[in-house]
Amino acid sequence: MTRPIITDPAKFDGQPFVEGTSITVTEVQEYWRQPGVYAHEVRRRFPELSESELGAAVTYAPSEEPEFSFVADSEGPPKRCLRIWSAPPGWMFACDDVVEGTGPRPGFDTWEDSWERVLLYPEQYAPKDVVWRDERSGAIVDIYLIKPADEAPADGR
Repeated sequence: MTRPIITDPAKFDGQPFVEGTSITVTEVQEYWRQPGVYAHEVRRRFPELSESELGAAVTYAPSEEPEFSFVADSEGPPKRCLRIWSAPPGWMFACDDVVEGTGPRPGFDTWEDSWERVLLYPEQYAPKDVVWRDERSGAIVDIYLIKPADEAPADGR
């Protein structure tokens, strides 16, 4: 039976690994990428992994789901759907017009290198009091109070 690739924040600094082993995906991929390394050498280096587990580790790609994603609907006029999400190494903002009977129509989108810069756009496309939600949990959030950890000033403030 093939063991899945999992992550556990308490193990390997949260890196993905093959369940029930101490073999991380990074370890397998780095070995495989070395010049002159062939499949039989990878099998010899990781004998405790099955062919399908090795294949899963070699081809593993992390989820493309953003770490942060927020949405808001503005009743307008015009009616709009707004979205902000993390797109490392920066942030995306998108605003689509909602046309009755036809659904959303692409409007404006942009990428910015900082949270503070991406926050310049929402007020241009919707009232400041529009209700923002965390896209995953549905929880209401105040985007103007959010300070992503990787955006903290160098002096710790």
